Amino acid sequence: MASSHSDTLDLLRDRIARMGSEPARSVAQRLSTGVAEIDARLGGGLEKGTVHEFFGAGSDRQVSAKPSRFVAAVLARTTGAVIWIGEEHLDLCVAGVEQAGLNPGRLICVTATQASFVDLCEAVLREPGVAAVVADSRAAPDLNATRRLQLAAHERGATGFLLYRSTFLGSGTSRCLSATRWKIAPSTTFSLRDNTAAGPYKAEERWSIEMLSHHHGGVAGWVVDPARYETHPFSVAPQHASHNDRRETTRRSWWRSALRA
Repeated sequence: MASSHSDTLDLLRDRIARMGSEPARSVAQRLSTGVAEIDARLGGGLEKGTVHEFFGAGSDRQVSAKPSRFVAAVLARTTGAVIWIGEEHLDLCVAGVEQAGLNPGRLICVTATQASFVDLCEAVLREPGVAAVVADSRAAPDLNATRRLQLAAHERGATGFLLYRSTFLGSGTSRCLSATRWKIAPSTTFSLRDNTAAGPYKAEERWSIEMLSHHHGGVAGWVVDPARYETHPFSVAPQHASHNDRRETTRRSWWRSALRA
């Protein structure tokens, strides 16, 4: 392993130790998504100790705000250290992550060069005390890299979330080595809520969540209302087949003090 990786891992171990927390010793083998219907379809939630792929769509493809917030909401329901590793740089929305309920105190953020990105993600997945690793990639999926990360996740029991900010659409017909593959995009349906600041009713965007691949077979789709991420489960609307591309709201760059490998 390169010396830069060794230095980064040493810093990670120190920060994890100072957190004073370990992953929960739970018999549960799945992570709740917060959506009862999705959890039921998955047999209780996302499997631990494996990797899951996430893609955005439309104008959100490069930003990945919706997949990032969905992943943060899943991780908010866990305990232990979460390592978010960005390829070249990180661009997270602090408001969205916090609204998803994920405590920033549990996060350790790292940036890595393109050449060292997969190596570092693999090494961190094998680190004791790590509950989950989010590999925030700017390249299309690579089967060899996915296979390596799967093996590392199985070895230590940490869970990997592969977040792709690429033009790759995550087609359900493409080969997938991850346990699941997802596409999260704007939905054409909206919910109406009372909002005194915006008048008697305000239309709020819903999301389309598609499970494009599952290693036990099958695909599925849901339309969800993300408005209650922080303290409540998602509310589910009837499934809708079409999508519209919508622009993201203003974002803030986050994690200025991320480790660099």
